[in-house]
Amino acid sequence: MKKRSLFFIFLILIIGMLLGTIMSLIIGSILPEGTVKDFFILTKSIGWGANENNWVELGFLRFKTGLYIDVSVLSSIGILISWYILRYFK
Repeated sequence: MKKRSLFFIFLILIIGMLLGTIMSLIIGSILPEGTVKDFFILTKSIGWGANENNWVELGFLRFKTGLYIDVSVLSSIGILISWYILRYFK
């Protein structure tokens, strides 16, 4: 079995997240307001950087850190689809 590079795996997963975001936008515009629409387009942000205490100070350089990932049902489905497609690239 041929080993895949870490960059290629991350690329496929990012494509899956983009696919999930596109599906979320399409379903959000098609479905009427209600519980089903909220279920599909509701996102939860995971990460750090929301408060003011996340500065990195090096004396001569000072910068803020932070990274957030928005997770939803459709982005998870997009990642699963891209992971399934990843199995066929060798």
